[in-house]
Formats: sequence, C-alpha cells, structure tokens
Amino acid sequence: MSGTGGSDHTEDGRAPGAPGAAGPRAGGATRFLAGIGALLVLAGFGAWSVLSLHPPDPAGIDAPPGSFSAGRAMQHVEQTARVPHPTGSAANDEVRGHLVDRLTGLGLHPRVNSALGVVVRGPERVNAAAVDNVVAVIPGTDPTGRIFLAAHYDSAQFSPGAGDDSAGTSTILEIARVLQEGPALRNDVVLLFTDAEESGTIGSEAFLDSDPLAADGGVVLNFEARGASGPVVMFETSEGNAALARLYAATVPHPAATSAAVEVYRRLRNNTDFTNFLKAGAFTGMNSAFFDGAAVYHTPQDVPSRLSMASLQAMGDNGLALTRALGSADLADYARPAAHDETYFPLLGEVAHYPGPWVWPLAALSVLSTAAVAVLAWRTGRSSPPRLAAGAAAALVPLVIAPLAAYGVWKLLVFIRPGYGSVLDLWRPGVLRVGIIVLAVAVFLAFLALARRRIGAAALVFGCLVWLTVIGIAFAALAPGAAYLTTLPALATGIATAAALAIRMPGLRLAVTLVGSVFAVLVLTPAIAMFFASLGMPMAAGPALFTVLLCFAAAPTLSLLLPGRAAGGRGSEDERPHRLAAAAVPLTALASAAVLLAVGTGINDFDSRHPEPAQLIYALDADTGSAHWLSENPPTDYTRRYLDEEAEAGDYLPLTHDGRDSGPLEPAEVSGYFPYIHQKVQVGPAATAEIPAPTLDVVSDVQAGGLRTITVHAAPGRPVRMITVGVDATAAGTIVGVRLEVPGVAGRHVDGRDLTGDAVGASTSAVTFHGPPPSGITLRYLISGDGPARLRAVGGSDGLDGLPGYVAPPDGVDIAGTHSSGLLMVATEESLD
Repeated sequence: MSGTGGSDHTEDGRAPGAPGAAGPRAGGATRFLAGIGALLVLAGFGAWSVLSLHPPDPAGIDAPPGSFSAGRAMQHVEQTARVPHPTGSAANDEVRGHLVDRLTGLGLHPRVNSALGVVVRGPERVNAAAVDNVVAVIPGTDPTGRIFLAAHYDSAQFSPGAGDDSAGTSTILEIARVLQEGPALRNDVVLLFTDAEESGTIGSEAFLDSDPLAADGGVVLNFEARGASGPVVMFETSEGNAALARLYAATVPHPAATSAAVEVYRRLRNNTDFTNFLKAGAFTGMNSAFFDGAAVYHTPQDVPSRLSMASLQAMGDNGLALTRALGSADLADYARPAAHDETYFPLLGEVAHYPGPWVWPLAALSVLSTAAVAVLAWRTGRSSPPRLAAGAAAALVPLVIAPLAAYGVWKLLVFIRPGYGSVLDLWRPGVLRVGIIVLAVAVFLAFLALARRRIGAAALVFGCLVWLTVIGIAFAALAPGAAYLTTLPALATGIATAAALAIRMPGLRLAVTLVGSVFAVLVLTPAIAMFFASLGMPMAAGPALFTVLLCFAAAPTLSLLLPGRAAGGRGSEDERPHRLAAAAVPLTALASAAVLLAVGTGINDFDSRHPEPAQLIYALDADTGSAHWLSENPPTDYTRRYLDEEAEAGDYLPLTHDGRDSGPLEPAEVSGYFPYIHQKVQVGPAATAEIPAPTLDVVSDVQAGGLRTITVHAAPGRPVRMITVGVDATAAGTIVGVRLEVPGVAGRHVDGRDLTGDAVGASTSAVTFHGPPPSGITLRYLISGDGPARLRAVGGSDGLDGLPGYVAPPDGVDIAGTHSSGLLMVATEESLD
C-alpha cells in the first residue's frame, strides 16, 4: 500500500482511523461489544421507523361529532359489505340505495348519474357498462374550485368488498358527516361514489365524460384498498405534485408516503379511478390505500370482521385533514400542476421533503463524498487503487445473491404449498418478512467476512458507496422520486466515513460512523416496510435488494461485528480461531434467518380461516359442444382433479379460438378477446353442460362506397355478469368505426357511444359489456373492405355449482381473488361472407 508509513498501522494492516477498525488499544471483545451495541441502536431506530407508520387507535361511535370515527364509518362498511355486489347486480342497487339514503339524511341532495361508460385500452380491450354513479355536493361559501372525494361502491364478483372499497365509500360518508357538523368550507366538496370500477374503472370514465361537475377539473382525493390493514399509503399523485406533497406533509396526522411509490406506480399497468382523472388532464390530486392483509383482496374473505378499524381511522383522519386544508385554500395553488415534483419520504412520524430539482445536486454531492472516501483511504494508507476497484466489483456479489435468495425462498414456499403460486401475499407474512430481511443481512455479513480479509474494510466500504451512488444516479435519471433511497444514504455514509478516516479518537470515530448508519436506517427502513406491504411476499426480492442497500450504507458500523485480521498472517495457526470468530457472525445470522423462514412457512399453512385460493373456469363452445376446465393458476390439490396440462389460452378459450379454419389467435390477442385471461392456462377436459349461449342477430349488413357496415345485436341468453362481442375482419380489411348502443335499459336513458382512439384502426375488435341488460347490446362496425368477417360472442356468469363433474371446494379452500375465478363462459360464433 502507498500511504503514510507502517508506524501508524494496526495489527491487521489498517490505520487506526479505518472504518471498522477498533484501534490498537481495543481488543476483539471490546470491538465486538461495540458492534453489538451499534447494531442494537440501528435496530431500535429501524423499529421506531416502522412503528411510526402504524395507523392510530380507532375512535369509537361515541367520538366527538367534529372528529372522524372509525366506529361510525364501520357501521357503513357492515351495511354495504354484507354480500358481493358487482356492477349490475341487485346487491349493488342496494348499496347505491344506502349511499343515497345516508347522503339525504345528512341534508345533502344526492343524484344518481346514469351514463354509458367506455374504457379503451386497445382494439380488443374495450370495457363498457351502463353505470349509476352517486354524486352529491357540499357547497362552499366562496368557491375557488372543487375538491372531489372519490371511491367506488361496486365489488369484485365473489367479494363483499369490505376493504375494496367499502372502506373508501364509508370514509367519504363519515367525512361528509363531519363537514356537515362544522362550519362551511370555502370551496365546493364533491362526493363521488363510482360504479363499475372493478369492471375496468368504467364509472369514473362515465362521470368525466358526461357530468357537468367534471368540466372544470379540480383536486381529487381517491380512496382505495388492496388489503385489509396496514398504514394508509399515499402512493400516487398527479404530475407536478410539489404543492400537494407539501400540503400533505404539513397536514395529515398519520403520514405514510414516499415519492418512490409514485415512480413505481406510474410505470405499472395497474389502474384505479384516479387513472381516469389523470388522463382527463384537468385534475390534480392524490391516491391513497392500505395494502397489508392482501390475501383477502377480491376474495370472499374481504369481510367487515377482517377490516382493520385502525386503518379505517387513518384513512379518515388523513382524508378529513386534507379536505379541510384544501377546502379553506385558494385551489388555484393546487388544481394545476406545479413546475416540478417533490421528493418526500416518511421520517419518524413526519414527512421529510425537498424540491425535485435538488435530485441532481444531491447525486453530485454523493459522488464527491464517495470520491473523498477513496482519496482519504489511499492517502492515509488504508487502501490502494487496485483494492478500491476490487471493493467496487466485489460489492456486486451481495447485491445479486440476496434478491436471488429471497426469490428462492418464495419458490420453495410455493413448491411446498402450491396454493400460494398466484397470490398477492400470504395470510400471515410477518415472520417471513423478518426472515427475508435477516437472510439479506446474513448474505451481506458473509460477503463482508470473506471479502474484507482479502480486500480490506476501507475498500469494501468504498465499494458499497460506489453502488449506492451509481444506483442513485440511475434513479435520478429514470425515476427521480426514488433517488433519495440511495443518494441520501450514500451521502450520509460517505461524509461519516470520510470523517472517520480523518479522526484519531476511536470513540468519536464510532459515533460519527453510527450517525451515518442511523440516517440510512431512518431513510430506508420505512421504504422496506412499505415495499413488503405493497409488493407482497411473491416479490420479496425487492425488499431484499433494498435491505442489502441499507447494509451497504451501514457497512462501517456492521463491520464492527467482525474481528480484524490476526497478527499471524494468512494461513497461520493463530489465524484459525480468528477465522472461526469471523464466520460465527454471518453463520449466526444465517441460522436465525433459517429459523424465521421455517417458522414463517409453518404458520402459513391453510385452514378454514386462512383458505387456500383456488381458481377454476368452465369454458364451453356452444357451436361444437366442446368444454374444458381452465385455470390461470398452478394446479393445487383441489384443482388438479380438473387440470392435466399447460396450454396456450387461445387453443381452448371460447372466443379466443378463431374458429375451425385457421387455428388459434396470436397470444398477444388472447387477453383482449376476453378480459382477465392470461396467455398460459392449465387445462383439462370437461363434460358438456346444457347452458344457453348468447345470441347473435345480424340486424343489417350493407356494402357501400368501399365500406361495409355490419350492425349486430347480441343478447346474453341467460343472466350473466358480462358479455363480450368480437369481430374478426382480417380477411375484409380494417375496422374504422364502432358504435355501441344499449337499448332497453329499464328506467334509465343511456346514450350510445362512438368508440374512438385505440378501439379502431385494427382488423379485430372486442367489446366487453359488464352488467348487460337481458335485452342485450347493439354494435355497429364500419369496415374498410368487402371480404368475409366473423362475429363471436361469449357470456360470462359467476359460479360453477351444478356443472357436471364439479365438486365444491372442501373446507380450507376458497375462491381465488381474480376476476376470472369461478367464471362460467359460453361462446358462439357466426361467419359473414
């Protein structure tokens, strides 16, 4: 090594100020005890960070009238989440009636906005419904704009929907009650309860398309849930969120928000009603939900008794605080996008935040602090350029191994219990989450124990800093709101390490190093907790990755747990006990992880209260009499009796098969022709049942001016939840126009809609209508060309009871939380020359 000379070096070849060095006067026991003490401090701050996210104790029904009460809100949940109530069902009509009655009882004047909603996500992914949104307005005294409180009141087909989304609708009802109790706000508050969100966010689209209240835009607070408990995370915002994020930080009593979640959600294909508001362009706002307890999501288990009243309290307290703040403000400051996004994250019960433009200067400072560590390590003789380069290369090892290990744990669990193969999360994931974190720490400690003996502690700390800095730069370029996750820890650890390299006093070095590590814990631990809740155990590799990044930032402190190199040199007898001592720490961590993972696996068996999810579909081609059992999920002990092979969905699904002429459709087309069905399915033969098929009536077929106009009326033929009508005009030309009409909707006037955008311009089209009336729907296709075309229709109803060969799930097995679970599909086809 180049440096200051041998007289300043410790016995293991590092200078007294090196990160992780205890100094020449400190024995191994003293060093280890210091490491244990520092680890306890880090664990304490980590626990504090996680606990600060927990929702508050719920207020009872006797809470003061001017405050939000989860007890009072839960009364609405119990009323609206008694049974499943998908759009178009009689049960959904009852929920809508409860909303109207309650709003009327509050002295408001609710109205039901009936309209035809259409959501287009491609020519073969058009979802439509005749929806009934419930709307009420709390007028302001001197409005500068409108605040929209939005939640959907329909549920998934087999789910009572206590969390998704009776929690949201009940929150709005209780907020409305509180607002009516107090002085009027300055701005109008629009209470919006949307229909058909579960069918593709159709209700909110219809509201935006047809309701005059939506014409001028405003600020939207959307309330959602993808579970039954946990912190209420503000996970999505409109672009240019600086003003709203600062308001959130200053206002809400139970903050749980990270700009990293916004970056993630903007890149996902998930949708809520909030998505349509953002697409409309005239709205800003925030989307909030709780995610823990996701095993109940869209299942029959999403009942009021499982819903956390603490989460309901947090949702209401935060929503009420934001509504009051926005209701008293000049909405011009919030109803238009700010010049930039804000970076923000939870910090011990508060929200730390800074302007988005600071992302790059902070990234540059992290580069400078990392470079300073390299220079000081070299100049003081703690390391050399080759070792520093080796440290950076070596740090990739845990960065790769830990996520792979977490992924392997999940695959092993699925192998043991196949029922978890397609769930969002486990029933009882807590112990396994801790086990994954300990496993990631064990991987890092093993890497640290092996590599520091060959490369040196200073070089390894530098290598860890390099990757924190590089990832921070990548985030700054691609996902600026997530850059803080690595940039700030890199900057804090870099400054602390550089200071430690220059300080002679061991106690002061330890304190400085610990401060940097504590800061990293405060920044990253809440994110890891929220990632676990929102991503679930199937994506545990993500939290494992960020746990390693936390270890990178805490490397100078964690290295205190490992002894320095023995004086005897490599291979000497004196070094053998030293090696055993070095191995003891990662082995202990690994053993702890193994115990936690074993216990977590053991307690996650299935039983009547925590049932195994089962997904099964019955598909019948009425023209050929061919029937099959299908499942998107891996076979389980229950479903294996129906399924015997994996196949392309297009080979077996009615409607996705393009007839007996030219084979199945391309896989990319499969999910569009019937919603929610993936490309690969498990399949098995089924007995043919006598079930009425949809009817296809060609009303007219006219050729004129190079265009062919086909008008077709499709009726479900039996009570169904949805009907899909498709046309394949590949041999004819291009579909240049589609119009949807819904005649005979009793008691409502629902205008037709011309489908535009991605709904036209291809040679195929598929429209799925949710909650269709018995009289059916009419579609008019305008096709450029005069060749043959094929029409297809499929009706989908819920429930498989009574089908030949079907055996109801045993105790401990229940319907999986997918939109196609328990689906009974019957299809028919007609060719037009």
